[in-house]
Amino acid sequence: MANEFIDLKGEQIGEWTVLYRVENAKNGQARWHCICSCGKERDVDGGSLRRGTSQSCGHFRVNGNPKHGGRWTKLYMVWVSMRSRCFTVSNKDYESYGGRGITVCKEWDDFSVFRKWALSNGYKEGLSIDRKNNDGNYEPSNCRWATAHEQRINQRPRKRRAKE
Repeated sequence: MANEFIDLKGEQIGEWTVLYRVENAKNGQARWHCICSCGKERDVDGGSLRRGTSQSCGHFRVNGNPKHGGRWTKLYMVWVSMRSRCFTVSNKDYESYGGRGITVCKEWDDFSVFRKWALSNGYKEGLSIDRKNNDGNYEPSNCRWATAHEQRINQRPRKRRAKE
């Protein structure tokens, strides 16, 4: 199973959108032609995409740091995780989010816009992003910051398995 083909076409991985498969690298590694959110196109190793080690063409870097300066913060990881649940088919939670049609609003494609909203709407470490309407998208009018207890109260009802 180590050589099982994983189709990444159409996936959103970081700032990359995977367009199509290209010829393998000399070492046999699968490669994909991707377009970055800034418009630059590039061939990227499939392993780098799946592991998340390639997130963009690098357009947002200034002296090795993202322009927004928040890459190593917990809030940045909330943003990355939210986007991954909605856009990355290989994410373990994709079926419950992107697979149900849940998406992230266009304005939150930019971390600095998301951070500005978060900080002006009660974000503190220890809270997590919560959608008021569980069938709605991640967008300012449908999101809030909640404790783990508040999150549990707002969960969708779980389907019960029929007894045999």
